[in-house]
Amino acid sequence: MSLSDLASIAVIIQGIFFVVSIILVWYQLRENTKLVRSANTQKLVELSSPLNLMLAQDRALAELWRKGALDFEGLDDVDRERYFSLLTWLLVLHENIYHQWSKRLIDEDTFISWTRDLEYFAHRQNFDKYWDRINSFFEASFAEHVTRLRTPQTADVQTTETQTTTKVQTTEIEQTLDCTMAEAIEKNG
Repeated sequence: MSLSDLASIAVIIQGIFFVVSIILVWYQLRENTKLVRSANTQKLVELSSPLNLMLAQDRALAELWRKGALDFEGLDDVDRERYFSLLTWLLVLHENIYHQWSKRLIDEDTFISWTRDLEYFAHRQNFDKYWDRINSFFEASFAEHVTRLRTPQTADVQTTETQTTTKVQTTEIEQTLDCTMAEAIEKNG
């Protein structure tokens, strides 16, 4: 074997190693993206848990949360401010989720799940009463997203399977929660 043959073999081997290294870098980037998305999803759960736990543990706060949705004007000034702070906190959380999804930092399935939560939240908190007054507090694309969620579908617009499933699941969740809350109130009443 001559020196030029060895050089040719070395160039071929070098090309193979280059391709293998590109594949390994691509694989590592893909795995890192999965880990980042998982970490972001976990962080969202960590951020939402304290309010859910407070509502479950503090009867007065749960009553404020329900009364604010049903009769906001009937609250005194302090309770209105408290309710508005809770509402804003949850909307900021959902705005964060929306932005993470738009930057592809969370998976589509995770976003759909949180969107269902936002739809349920908007329905239960009677957003129609005050969304037009508070939507300017949020980034425009998120405000449009929430507005689209609130807008009822017309008969000539086909709903996607996801939207239909979401509405069915939301109704089932509402029925379950209403039943559970009624039982808890009766039990503790």
